[in-house]
Amino acid sequence: MPRSFPLASRRRGMLLAAVLCSTTALAHEVPEEEDEDPPEWTQSLSLEELLRVELSTPSKRLQLAREAPGVASVVTREQMRRFGWTTIDDILFSQPGFFPSHDFERTTVGARGLWEGWNNNHLLLLVDGVPMNDNDLATAFTWDISPLFLVKSVEILRGPASALYGSSAINGVIALNTLSSSHTLEDDERLEINNEARVRAGNLGTVAVDAVAVTRSRHLSAVVGFQHQHTDGFSYLSYDGSERTDATGALQRFLVNNRRDSSYLFVKLEPSGVLRGLSLQYHLQDWNHGTGHGWRHWAPDVDGPMRDRRHIAVASYRSRPGSPLEQEYVFKYQRHEYDSHVRFYPSGAMDGSYPFGVTEVLGTALDELFGRAQLSGSVAEGLSLLGGVEYSATLYGGDSVHYATADLSDESRDPPAPLTPVRLGPVYESILGEPLSNVGAYTQLAWNRLLALPLSLTMGLRYDLKFFHYRDLAQPGTPRRFKSYDQLSPRIALVFTPSPVFSLKFQGGRAFRAPAPGELFGSNTWILKANVEGMRPEQVTTFELNTDWSISPQLSWRGTLFHSRYENLIGFSDGNVVDNLLSQTNVGVESEFLVEVDLGGIGRLSGFGNYTYVHLLEGAGQSGGLTWAPAHQAKVGVSYQRERLSLALQGRYQGDVLRREEDRMNPLYRSLRPERVPAWFRLDANVRYQITSWAAAELEVSNLLDTENYLVRTYDLPFDYRMEGRRILGSLEVNL
Repeated sequence: MPRSFPLASRRRGMLLAAVLCSTTALAHEVPEEEDEDPPEWTQSLSLEELLRVELSTPSKRLQLAREAPGVASVVTREQMRRFGWTTIDDILFSQPGFFPSHDFERTTVGARGLWEGWNNNHLLLLVDGVPMNDNDLATAFTWDISPLFLVKSVEILRGPASALYGSSAINGVIALNTLSSSHTLEDDERLEINNEARVRAGNLGTVAVDAVAVTRSRHLSAVVGFQHQHTDGFSYLSYDGSERTDATGALQRFLVNNRRDSSYLFVKLEPSGVLRGLSLQYHLQDWNHGTGHGWRHWAPDVDGPMRDRRHIAVASYRSRPGSPLEQEYVFKYQRHEYDSHVRFYPSGAMDGSYPFGVTEVLGTALDELFGRAQLSGSVAEGLSLLGGVEYSATLYGGDSVHYATADLSDESRDPPAPLTPVRLGPVYESILGEPLSNVGAYTQLAWNRLLALPLSLTMGLRYDLKFFHYRDLAQPGTPRRFKSYDQLSPRIALVFTPSPVFSLKFQGGRAFRAPAPGELFGSNTWILKANVEGMRPEQVTTFELNTDWSISPQLSWRGTLFHSRYENLIGFSDGNVVDNLLSQTNVGVESEFLVEVDLGGIGRLSGFGNYTYVHLLEGAGQSGGLTWAPAHQAKVGVSYQRERLSLALQGRYQGDVLRREEDRMNPLYRSLRPERVPAWFRLDANVRYQITSWAAAELEVSNLLDTENYLVRTYDLPFDYRMEGRRILGSLEVNL
């Protein structure tokens, strides 16, 4: 079958990577052998030191998490190693409020009682402050296709953040801070290189390799990293939505698997001297996946290639922190390419109406340009002002290939004869050659020592406008029409800090998500059915009350009460139509602690624990209860470190998940799914041993007890998603 990624496209990606890597090589001097302290991004921090790490995500200013206007946390690279966290999902599912959802073939991130669908677009993902959500569906890629080998630390901001960041920052912001050289070399210093490589292998046909080199010379520092991984995935027998039966009349079960592979290339260049503050980055993200139970809920009989590729190039400049007028300028180019072979129906489907099944083949791409200019500075003692503007444009230039083995425009017609594919029109025909523009302007005022009290006030306001022309394909002559969405996103936060170890916060804000191109314009396809005329932006209004208390240097506690009103939430309906599905109001509490015990000569013990409760006040529910999401969650983790050895154990409990009444209407399915998905508990373990100063071995076991757990499948279908069984991974890491 034809592919949408021509050889020239692959060569362009490889050429760009080669040019960047060769630029790094030209900056090198011959290194001398010398004893070096470990780079700062591998060092272990005590709890007291961890709580002193400054974050920038909550306000775009460096602040302690306790003093920042938001509920924020930081996870270091050393913590990721210790607990065996290799994906963003791993980190989020250990945090309060977040929980695993699942839709088709992928695990997504639910939050605070809100189930998350396939698009996974209610989180904003930043890499070094630059938004990295997909330009088609605004997806935050949080699973294993976005690896953490390039990351120094992760900042997690829970709750709405559109007042600073615009669309998609509804459930929070995840900020990845990438590796960088720790300082600029002086004239008498030589090139320094920190290399790290790791090979992992385990059951389920899993193999992964990643390597990263952090280098610096007098004129340039660079980071070059690569990861490739493959897994056969977890396979199990399951019902689907086809209502196919066996000879006895019972519903048939089919093999569902999650075979996948991915690759990631990362290059980062940072000049010094007069160009200090400039950063150039290139990301190449390539992955292949399946469709789970099938995108029409018919388990596919053929595994067609489903390959995505993203090219992202970023140029940014940030003036030195502490300057009287701090400046930031960002330019980003993103291209998302698709090579999809979607198997909708197997051979003989629909009582033989499709003797050879139905496959849709699509090769297409979307391009995005993004820019930001931001200024900030102090206008008086204790008073600072920040402001910026952003612009982005999404461009669609047509498909390289688009056909199917049946006429998708009319399901009532007989399918074409074998080997006679039907050519299909452009998948985004209504915006062919028409840019989708987004403009945002924001400002933030921060006032410390308000009224001469240990009280700080942060006020922010952002205005966003999305506008475009499109062709109305439903009308004769496809007239050209205009549509726009606009949103005003305010935020106010008060932080009372009577002592360095205690703070009390109150904050309120509104966030939104404008419909993405893939939710507005799908046409000539069965992959999705869009609704440009009726679609409205999503909104959430949240109020939070937070307490942060370091009870002692070895114990810290934080509690949060929240009230969130979600409106016009977008998702795929039962018929694959993208629409505003529901509105609901949730209230809840999050309680979390961090603890550390110094055992003297026998090591150090550290741990975390958190509990989340969510109650539905208003919206789609069953007898007033929260549906599609757990009302109760509890998580706990403990690690032990002594010299070369570290042991970590993490447990997660998720309470029952209620279904909606309309999810149990089909009498054929009702007996297969009870009113609620049972609660579950999973245990993960990680053992790491430092063999030498430059080599370490690790054993990671997820779902240690090999329990059988399920995540809810929404709508009236006969199955839920079975979570992965026990996975065992051994790894060898080398540092040079």
